[in-house]
This record gives sequence, structure tokens and C-alpha cells, in this order.
Amino acid sequence: MKTMKLTKIFCLLVLSISSSVLAQKQEKKNILFIIVDDLRPELNCYGNDYMVTPNIDKLAEGGVLFENAYVNQAVCSASRASFLTGVRPDVTGVDYPYSKYFVEEFLSTHKTISSYFYSKGYYTRNIGKVHHGKYDRPLTEKRFSSKLNKYADPENASFKKNQKTKSKLKGPAVEAIDVEDESYQDGEAVVEAMATLDRATTSGKPFCISVGFYKPHLPFNAPKKYWDLYKREAIPLAPNRSLPENTQEELKELTTTHYSLSKYVGEKYQEGVMYSDARSKELRHGYFACVSFIDAQIGKLYKKLEEMDVLNNTTIVLIGDHGWHLGDQGMWGKTTNFENATRIPMIIMDPDLKKTGVKTKALVEAVDIYPTLIDLSGVEEEIPTYLEGTSMKPVLDNPKKQWKKAVFSQFPRGTLASIEGYSIRTDQFRYTEWWDNENKKFIGAELYDHKIGDIEDRNVVADDKYKKNVEELSIALKKGWKAALPKGVVNTSDNPLAPRSVPVGSESKGRLKQWEKYIKKKEAKGEEPIYYLKPAIYENQKAQ
Repeated sequence: MKTMKLTKIFCLLVLSISSSVLAQKQEKKNILFIIVDDLRPELNCYGNDYMVTPNIDKLAEGGVLFENAYVNQAVCSASRASFLTGVRPDVTGVDYPYSKYFVEEFLSTHKTISSYFYSKGYYTRNIGKVHHGKYDRPLTEKRFSSKLNKYADPENASFKKNQKTKSKLKGPAVEAIDVEDESYQDGEAVVEAMATLDRATTSGKPFCISVGFYKPHLPFNAPKKYWDLYKREAIPLAPNRSLPENTQEELKELTTTHYSLSKYVGEKYQEGVMYSDARSKELRHGYFACVSFIDAQIGKLYKKLEEMDVLNNTTIVLIGDHGWHLGDQGMWGKTTNFENATRIPMIIMDPDLKKTGVKTKALVEAVDIYPTLIDLSGVEEEIPTYLEGTSMKPVLDNPKKQWKKAVFSQFPRGTLASIEGYSIRTDQFRYTEWWDNENKKFIGAELYDHKIGDIEDRNVVADDKYKKNVEELSIALKKGWKAALPKGVVNTSDNPLAPRSVPVGSESKGRLKQWEKYIKKKEAKGEEPIYYLKPAIYENQKAQ
């Protein structure tokens, strides 16, 4: 009897010690990082009451919503390469898709967010579209990627196979079919994410799970029930359906992008001609339906965290990888320096927030997420000095805090990105300069005053009353992001510029041909190919 009592006491002590050890392990916060492709801040919690986004709204109610968050380059590969590694596009060297240098050299010496937390003892996994491609290592569990077709309708799914011509069309731009969420890639990914969360929470380790959603990326496919949330006749059209007034001739082809819908069945884009109202509303309806579909998947993840009772020790970050033009400036896509392409939704929930359900106007960048997660996690380690972002923890503690003077984005154009537009966004202005990097030549500039409107429909760079603003913004742009950091914040990173972007992966074929042409052209002239191309904006500060 006495032996049984001693055994019972011993077991209770072991359980007590085990619980204590588990509690110590769980002092580090869990992380759920949600990345949504092509998501604009056109959400109910951002003031668009026609949007049906109750679950994202719930995150905003329990967290801090950033009204002025921006990516550093508005295309999925460059944006993700930047915020997942915590450095800017000139350092990653990624344009579209990922580059040879980034994959073969940079990633071997610079940990991504997932691999960083893996090295700190976290249970890590990437689910869905996190990286732009299969570049997730090391992780606790192998990356999950759905094998489902993008279309749930069998006829649409077999569209390419059934084409009788050599057309490169992918299929319809929209699909509304009465199926379950799991019939689409993102629905299946959430099922896998919830199973992964179960395994992670029983591992005794804190987790860092990243879930990347493909929608609302084209094609705009979602179960019919999400289409039914919107009445098409009530859907608003873009308020600025043409190029900004006073766009100089040299910039018209550089500032814009029109190719996104050219791959899909439907009304064709014609230069200088807007889509019909009917086509525009159909596309916007599809986009909104996809947003609500993703909102529902986010709701499932949140509910899972509630059921597992881990919300009180979990940081949730929700962002878009860039914005999207839904007819704005006459465009349907991203890949620009405009507000609609570079501004993203960003919401952070954290158990240590002093205030929740608040909004901040602080200017922040996607590259700031990496150091912020380290700061919030309880890892108790100094933030790596090579990171080029700034922890947003002071803003989370005080959403009204004065923060960055400006944020920065860029976008390349032309063969091998020989032309690039660099953009600075302050609380009032967006100013962009376009440069020919190879010939060190200034091409032109854009200036949009957000005090006279947020739709960037008028380029005021040539207006006399903005002359001083242009001079000041040009200087600030060339001084760069370090000069715009918050008061008292210093960044000591000294990263080398990456070589020009030689693409890798399944989407690299066309761009590799451009490289081959470029090299042959240089050799024919007896010249050396330029593999490193320093941005002319920084070499020609007095060119204007």
C-alpha cells in the first residue's frame, strides 16, 4: 500500500516536472504567418463596407491594423524573396521569378523566417504558396502543395488539353461552381494546415506555421456560395480607369502593365480601350468572391487555434504579398509602382498587445515583418544585423507613435531590367523616378499628391507649386531607406548588391532567352556582358 502511495507521488512529481518543462518550452510564442496572394486592402475592416470579410475583420478587432503598409516590389517572387529574408530587392537580386543567385547562393547564407525559427527549436512548416516555388529548407515537415487543378469545373480543368489550336490561353478568367471549399487548392491547404497545427501542438515545441493562399490570384475561381455574397449590379467600378493625367510620353509604357488577363478567355485588352462595364464588373465580382473565400479559410484557422486553446500564446500576422489593379489606371494586374500595387493589408495579433482593435497610420514595409517576429517571439536574441527591416514592436505598443518618414518600392522594366522605377511614399506624396541603369540616364518622374486624392489619377510633377516638393523628394529618394528610419533607430546592415537577375525554375524560359540574346549581342560588339548593374539613381545624384 505504502509502495503504491510512493509510486503515485512519484508519478505526480514527474507530471509536475514535465508540465513545468513544457511551460518553459512554451515561453516562446507560437507564430501563424498568413500570406494572401494579390490581396488589396479592399476589406471591410479597411473601410470598404461592401466587402464580406468577417474573419479578417475579427483579426483586426483582436489586433493592430496597419493602414499604410507597403511591399518593396509588387510582384510575388520579388516581394516574397524580400520579406521572407528580411532584405530589399536590390540585395536579393530577385525580379521574376526567383534568380539563380538567390536560390544557389543567397539562401545558403541567409535564413528565411521559417528556417530561422526552425534553428531556434520551432516546429516549422510552409503550406501552400509561401515562397514563389519549392525553396523551403530546412523545415520540420516538408512543404505542402496542393495537386488540385486551379479549376473545379472538369470542362475548365481540361481546357488547355482540349484546345484545337496552338493558343496559349489557360482557360476562363472566372469560375463559379457549386462545390465544397476543399475542391480548390486553398480549401485543401487549410485542411492540411489544421492537421499540421495538431501535430505541432503535441510536439512540445512552439510552432511557426506559414500558410500561403493562392487566391484571389487569377483565375478568379471560388465556390458559388461566395459569389452569392455579392450583387453584381451593386459592385463599384474602379474610380480611375485610365492612365493618370499628365503622364509623359516616355513613361506610358514603363508605368503600366496589361498582360495579366491576356492569358485568359474573355474580352481582349486593346491599347487605350477600357474593358466594358459588364466585363469589369464580372472580373471584380470574381475577385471579391475569391477574397470572401479566403476569408472563410482564415476563419477556419482562427477557430482551430481557439479550439486548441493556444491563442493566448500565438502571434498571428496577416499580409498580402502585394496589391492589384482592378481596373485602376486602366490596369488589371500588379507589377507597378502605383499605390494600388504596392499598398497591402497588414494585421498583427499578439497576446501582449496593450490595445486591440486599433488602427495605425505608421508607414511600414513588408521587409519589417522578419525583425518584428523575432522581437515578439520571446527568442531573446538580437536581431541579425544584416536585416534591412525595422521591428514594428514600438508601433504595436503605441499605434500613434511617430515612425518612418517614408517607405520605398521599385519595379524594373525592359530587357534584363535595364530600366527601373524607384518610388518613395511619404504620408502625403508618392514620387517615382525612372532610370536607364545601363546608360546611367534619367528618363522621367511621377508625383502624386494624396492630400488631393488617393486614386493617383493626376501626375503633378510638372506643376510649379510642387517644384520644391519634387526637389526634396528626389533627394530623399536618393538618400534611401536608412535616412527615413524612425528617430533613434539605426540600421548597420551593409549588404552587397546582387548580380542581375538570371531566372531559375519553370517560369524562367522566356527570360533566359533574353539573357542569351544579350550575351550574344555584347560578344558581337566585343564587349563584356554586365552581370552587376548598380542602380543609376544612386550613381547619378546630380543628373537632374
